[in-house]
Amino acid sequence: MLKRIFIILFITAILIVVGVFIATKTITRPSFSPTITLSKLHVSGNHIVNEDGEMIRLRGVVFGDPFLMEHDDFDHDDGVPDHHFTEKTAEDFARVKAMGANVVRLMIYPGFYRLVGGDKYLATYVDREVDLAEQNGLYIILDYHVIGRPGGWYDAPSDGTLPDYPTKVHYTDTAMAVAFWDTVATRYGQRKNVLFEIYNEPADDTTNYTWADWRPTGQLLIDTIRKHSSNIILGSGPNYSGDLSDVPKNPYNDSNLAYVAHIYPGNVQSGDDQVALWDKSFGFLAKTYPIIVTEWGYSPNGDETTKGTLEGYGKPFLNYLDQKKISWTAFAYHPMDPSQGQMLLESDFTTLTQFGEFVKKSLETKP
Repeated sequence: MLKRIFIILFITAILIVVGVFIATKTITRPSFSPTITLSKLHVSGNHIVNEDGEMIRLRGVVFGDPFLMEHDDFDHDDGVPDHHFTEKTAEDFARVKAMGANVVRLMIYPGFYRLVGGDKYLATYVDREVDLAEQNGLYIILDYHVIGRPGGWYDAPSDGTLPDYPTKVHYTDTAMAVAFWDTVATRYGQRKNVLFEIYNEPADDTTNYTWADWRPTGQLLIDTIRKHSSNIILGSGPNYSGDLSDVPKNPYNDSNLAYVAHIYPGNVQSGDDQVALWDKSFGFLAKTYPIIVTEWGYSPNGDETTKGTLEGYGKPFLNYLDQKKISWTAFAYHPMDPSQGQMLLESDFTTLTQFGEFVKKSLETKP
């Protein structure tokens, strides 16, 4: 009898041990790559530094709005098979990390944000981008991608970007922008790898829209984000974020802020001294504040803004940024508007353009 009880207890013990082992293996098996711990960034003087006080120069690329990337077929009747961003998202993040990038800027069009519904848009698209950036050791700039003046003029031709999803892509008013940042900063404000770019390109083609006109709105958006997060904020200026010359007269009121510039070949008129213009429009400010050029680039087949060359614009401009240790994100990784020319990737979503190869080589070198 005792022998039978001993056998039963022995078998039971073995089954318990095996069960625990199987359960443990099941529970601890990771379902995705471990997250890389990134140091939270902050502004110190005219530099961006990490938690150890080491200067960090951000360099990377701009990713397209994920709703646009998912719903545009991108073949434009040229016979190239459809490519959808969401199918390649993880691959894209890994690729730009391998190129040497440490940051990605994500465009969020207010029109698509409203179309999908704010919280649903973030849960469907942006959550994954923030997670993938962190898993790949990348910082991510969340950009409220507006071209225009709040409640007034805006870049209306882009409304036809996706005929099956009609929306005012770039339109916003101040209340919409405040509501956006209330939601977005609450959701991502404690993520160490997130930076917030308040407003892509303040502009008004119908009037002289100045820093004095724009600054109150910019400060309001900064204050809105600050209610929810201590992360770095990127502050923009007028003339499509191409002019910071009046900032010293009345800078933004925030101690953890960098200024944004967007500089393309079209910013310089033929015959002008481009270095002198860069100095006047944004470069001079790098002595006082951190600057991040969140859009720059060229395409030989581009429009009046982006058309340029490697020797005439690409090399001189990057040399200028390198000399001043200015951070940057190159525009744009994903093929979008054909009229701008393909910037970093050809329409096959894989092959690097001349500009793409130039950016890749630049990222491979020490910042």
